[in-house]
Amino acid sequence: MSVAMPVEHNTVPSLPDLFARYHVGWETRDPALIASLHAEDSVFHVHDGSEPVHGRDALQRHCAELFARFDFGFEMGRRRFGADHWVFEWTMLLALGEPGGTPFTARVEMLDVVTVNRAGEVARKDVYMNGAQLQAAFARAGLAR
Repeated sequence: MSVAMPVEHNTVPSLPDLFARYHVGWETRDPALIASLHAEDSVFHVHDGSEPVHGRDALQRHCAELFARFDFGFEMGRRRFGADHWVFEWTMLLALGEPGGTPFTARVEMLDVVTVNRAGEVARKDVYMNGAQLQAAFARAGLAR
């Protein structure tokens, strides 16, 4: 007599499903959710002259600091999915104020390149931005960059 063994199902999300959950973390400004979707040894690199962030815990702290420092939203653009990655074009809507206090919203074109490991975790995220647009926004706000 044979005994049926339970079948283990590894529930790795599809890339579009992972992207959707990941984006919720950014839209709701939830550093814990964002970090939970990254691999323990993940790399997060914003290509603006800053150093890459290494590891899930460091990423969670980085996101918390980012959300405390800047008020920004998203305008969705194109998404392209590959076998183990996605590319996401979006526009950052950054709430800033002129030196006199008049608020304005800066628009900065962005591009994310995200690599996912076999476990369905974000292994690396590279963020590229339109530097001229960001510099112009910071100059208008009187922020040295």
